[in-house]
Amino acid sequence: MQANDPHDRTRAPAASPAAEARAGLLAAFSYPAFRFLWTGAFLSSVGTWIQDVALSWLIHSRFGDPSYLGLRSFAQEAPLIAFMLIGGAAADRIDRRLILLSSQSFQMAMAMLLGLLYLSDRLGIVAIVVIAFATGLMQSQSAPTYQAVITSLVPRERIANAVALNSLQFNLSRAIGPVVAGLLLAQAGAGWCFGANALSFVAVILALWRIALPPPAVRPRESLSESLRIGLRHVTGERRLRSATLLAGTASFLAFPLITYLPVIAGDVLKTGAEGYSLLLTSVGVGAIVGALTTAQRGHAAGRGRLMLAAFTAFGVLTTAAVLSRWQWLSMLLLVGTGFMLTTAFSTLNSLVQEMAPDALRGRVLSIFGVAFRGGGPVGSLLAGFLIRSAGAPVVMAAYAALLAAISAALLLRDSELRKA
Repeated sequence: MQANDPHDRTRAPAASPAAEARAGLLAAFSYPAFRFLWTGAFLSSVGTWIQDVALSWLIHSRFGDPSYLGLRSFAQEAPLIAFMLIGGAAADRIDRRLILLSSQSFQMAMAMLLGLLYLSDRLGIVAIVVIAFATGLMQSQSAPTYQAVITSLVPRERIANAVALNSLQFNLSRAIGPVVAGLLLAQAGAGWCFGANALSFVAVILALWRIALPPPAVRPRESLSESLRIGLRHVTGERRLRSATLLAGTASFLAFPLITYLPVIAGDVLKTGAEGYSLLLTSVGVGAIVGALTTAQRGHAAGRGRLMLAAFTAFGVLTTAAVLSRWQWLSMLLLVGTGFMLTTAFSTLNSLVQEMAPDALRGRVLSIFGVAFRGGGPVGSLLAGFLIRSAGAPVVMAAYAALLAAISAALLLRDSELRKA
């Protein structure tokens, strides 16, 4: 059967010989399956950011307690901490199309539920937290599968480029989504934002039906618990994987709360309201786009470990200045640099872990890495929410960023394994 036959469920469509030989910024787009899934994921991510901006501003303006922002973030991400390891084992054992389609359909239903509750004036903080938890629970099963699939659609030498382009779609959506959300909030209200997110899931569902997904590399014979133990032993036994995973958890704990509490910076510090908040978030997204593009162009280059640690250090310095600023224009300018550095650092770290992961353990390795990467942020946000009550958002966010800069600078000087990765 031809590799580009849409009914072939065993292989992804291959690039043509001429396209496969092409390298550079868009190398992974030479592979049709990657291109289709990237496009569907991008449109869905735009919808997710539209909803996220609307929901964050709704929480801040309606309830006024900054800890609720951290609570909602924790509720959505906590299931990933608890259940993503099971999701990684499932990605190595179960039909990946079924996992991804089930997840996208469920998340669409949750977006529709948010819209209906909002329109009926029944959307309280309890409903927001419960829906966030349910969405996170489903994502805990699909996130490792998506990570395993997106890089399995290209050859190993294109993994770094594929990871960077995947980061690009996320950050393009982060630049576009908040702008659309700002317009919808001003003209139509939050309900339309929830509806836009529900509609956006159609794109990725269609992409998943259209492409052929590679099956898991092997069909494991061991039990689920043994499968998890094998994955954990591999990560803890490989020094570079262990160091990369610990760094992911630490960096996400200290970096991601910035995004969670941007509504507080815009509303209570800069006094620029929902429009100012969307502009701050868009500034991060613009910098992230440039960071993803340069990372994709760089590809499989030497010295990526050193670059990653330097980028984390610079992120900390720029973020400290951005949250202490009292001028919207200056905060926006600094946040462009923040987005650039954070995307450069995390895209590079992700691609290094992808390359270290054996095919047979890819889902499990990425789920362990994902627990650290996705788990650190909500824990950091939850703690920050309580600290902000007494110390204020600028002080707490500046302290987080300065600590990340110090840790990254120390690793850059002392950890030769990460530096030389």
